Amino acid sequence: MTDEHTDLHWDPALAASLIGKTLLMNLTFLDDDGEVLERQQFFGVVIDADEGEGITLDLLGEHDGDTYTLPPQTSAIKAAEAGVISLAGDKPDFVASWIIHGPPDVANDLDDELDQA
Repeated sequence: MTDEHTDLHWDPALAASLIGKTLLMNLTFLDDDGEVLERQQFFGVVIDADEGEGITLDLLGEHDGDTYTLPPQTSAIKAAEAGVISLAGDKPDFVASWIIHGPPDVANDLDDELDQA
C-alpha cells in the first residue's frame, strides 16, 4: 500500500529534530530578469516546527527578540557544513537558502514608517 499524497517538502522527523537548534537562513530576491535585488540573512533558534504553520525562529544577532516564520518546507533545510557561520560569526546547526522571484515584502516597513509619522 502506498500513500499517493506524500509531501516531499515536509519531513516530520527532521522537523522535530530542529526544535532548539540554530538555523541560518539566507534569502536572495531576484527581479524579473534574474538579477539580484537584495540578499538577507537571519539567524535564530527554532522554537516551533509545524506542518501547517511553518518553522518559527527566535532570532538572534541584530534581530534579537524578534521571531520569523519560514514556510513549512523542511526540504530547504540542510545540516550546516563545517566552517559555515552567520554574518555575526555564529555557527549554525542547520542552513536554509531560498531564492525568491520578486522584491522583498515591504508591508512591514511601510507600517513602521506610518507609525513613526
